[in-house]
Amino acid sequence: MKKIDIVGLAFGNFKRRKTRSILSVLGVVIGTASIVTMMSLGIAMDQSFSESMAGMGDLTTIEVNQGYNWDTGQEGKALDDEAVAALSMLEDVKLVVPQVRLDGKVFSGKYMTYPTIYGINREYLEELGMTAEQGRLLSEQDNDAGKNVFCVMGAEVPYQFSKPRRVSGGGIMVGGGGSGGAVYDENGNLISRDPPEIDPMDETVRIRYSYDWSYGESNPGDFTGEPRKKANTYNLKTLGVLKQTQGQQDYSIYIDMDTALKLKKEADKFNNPSSSSSRKKQSYDTILVLSDSMDHTVAINEQIKEMGYQSYTSAEWITKMQEQSQMTQMVLAGIGGVSLLVAAIGITNTMVMSIYERTREIGIMKVIGCYLKDIRTMFLTEAGLIGFFGGICGVGLSYGISFLLNKFAGSASSSMGMGGGTSISSIPLWLSVLAIGFAILVALIAGFFPARRAMRLSALEAMRN
Repeated sequence: MKKIDIVGLAFGNFKRRKTRSILSVLGVVIGTASIVTMMSLGIAMDQSFSESMAGMGDLTTIEVNQGYNWDTGQEGKALDDEAVAALSMLEDVKLVVPQVRLDGKVFSGKYMTYPTIYGINREYLEELGMTAEQGRLLSEQDNDAGKNVFCVMGAEVPYQFSKPRRVSGGGIMVGGGGSGGAVYDENGNLISRDPPEIDPMDETVRIRYSYDWSYGESNPGDFTGEPRKKANTYNLKTLGVLKQTQGQQDYSIYIDMDTALKLKKEADKFNNPSSSSSRKKQSYDTILVLSDSMDHTVAINEQIKEMGYQSYTSAEWITKMQEQSQMTQMVLAGIGGVSLLVAAIGITNTMVMSIYERTREIGIMKVIGCYLKDIRTMFLTEAGLIGFFGGICGVGLSYGISFLLNKFAGSASSSMGMGGGTSISSIPLWLSVLAIGFAILVALIAGFFPARRAMRLSALEAMRN
């Protein structure tokens, strides 16, 4: 028999027993929809967590710190040029960026803030994905001279300036950085925002490397209360303000590495005037290690820890949560799979009953010389049609359920203050295709033994019946 004839016979038998076929298809629809819907909940959970973690930092970035060994009471391995060279030799590492961290006061008139200041080589700014919303990044032509320090600011730094003391009623209120009158929609997207108290691109901004909370610092003292010399003040020349990233970068200021080392040396001397120790090697506070792919980040992080350094990456938490999410998806898919198992039993029953009803037809086909494999193929095609139509309808039903879940359950969670804009159910294209294929496979497996039974029927007994 030709393939087209076999398919035609299968369609004819499928339509001839409409009620039984529809009931069998309905079982596959329910089973497929159950699996897809259950898995879509786990996929949406995984996507939501990945999006929230991605806002905390680049998933290909590893932050390396010196750390402290509590067992020996000693500091960890030094973060120096030798460490930079060793980390650069690791496999799948794209870039190694040393950083120097400074804590200082940044002020303009009566407004001030205490951001984190990082010293970094200029050429690494762009490679770290930094782009300027206003102005530009640091370049080789920006040579710090005298009392000038060139920098780029994170997007949130201008909004952190405030007056340290404001009169509120009859008392004094110590002020801090605010949100700048920001207004957000129900999905957490910024609608509008008041301008910052100062514009660092136009106004005079200064930096002082002492980290003293006393207002004005007219006569700052050390921890013993003894007065001491006022820290040096530098003009902070802002060349650009970075684009928003929703990460630590937004609250940081970046200056050239050479300038940062100079200021750090002065700060160490200022904060510890009685200390006679001096650094023989150039030491960094943190080193950023960038992998060439998120898939390699966790493995590189483990290697760095084995080298004796303390390191952290957001990708490590992503991996752990993805493993938990996959376990959840498997459990949910198993629950939905029970429905598909029941549907498979229904398909087997339908095909067995079809054989009993068509015993004479099978006998005639054998007598006129029909190949046994054609009889088997015809019954498998009928079973496959049940799986195909059931899979298609089941996936369509899943999309409808997913839409309703996202519309009503998502709106309910948003109105309860649990956050909006996050899908509760997500059905990617690969899941739809996989579900249809799986439904057809289950149907073929369910129809295999009935088809084999039909193939083995004796022609004489079939004609006699």
